[in-house]
Amino acid sequence: MKKEKHFCIARNRAALYGMLSSVYIQIPERRTLELNFVDPASKLLEAIPKEAKEISKPIAEGIRIVRDYIRDRGLHLEECLLDLLKDWTRLFRGVDRSGPLPPYESVYRTERMQTKYAQEVHRLFSKMGIRVPEEWHQPLDYIGVELDFMRLLCEKELRHRNDSQLKGLREALDEERAFLEDHLGPWVPIFCKRVLGEAREDYYRGIAHLTLGLVAFDRLWVPRLLS
Repeated sequence: MKKEKHFCIARNRAALYGMLSSVYIQIPERRTLELNFVDPASKLLEAIPKEAKEISKPIAEGIRIVRDYIRDRGLHLEECLLDLLKDWTRLFRGVDRSGPLPPYESVYRTERMQTKYAQEVHRLFSKMGIRVPEEWHQPLDYIGVELDFMRLLCEKELRHRNDSQLKGLREALDEERAFLEDHLGPWVPIFCKRVLGEAREDYYRGIAHLTLGLVAFDRLWVPRLLS
């Protein structure tokens, strides 16, 4: 039962990281509103320890906001997508000086664009033998890219859980812990909290809640697995 639970959690973490990554990377379109955050996020809610219930709040709030937004705005698709595009550009491209800083790790950790963190992420992709898609056209310390790297690590964990390779599983979990500590943890929560105050479309407020909750969950969950 414990093995099945851990496999299920890894699968849902991978799914949620992948969906969140696509929201940050791709311009809003019909399939953006078809992403099913509810199932994987709800499964993570069930796995949160009783003593860490604070983590459940942003995840539950994110589910509620995204679900309500799609229900209320989905009937007016073209207008909805246009409003999402405007807010996506303002929030995630840094074109509006009155909006939040663009979501690059270097910007949030040093207050300016640098190549250091992007090069580190590129090295990690290369270590896994993965070529970065050419259509991304942006430094690799962008939030959507870093979230997608965590998706890949979760999928690596799943493979080792499936073939019962304990050495490989521990290596995957070590890589997850290191990436959370060295990259996502120091800046993504700061960015998400700014989006909560800056978003004009509730959809992105829900996405910020989900991102905040997922990173908080993993910063608790992965070290527990390793210990």
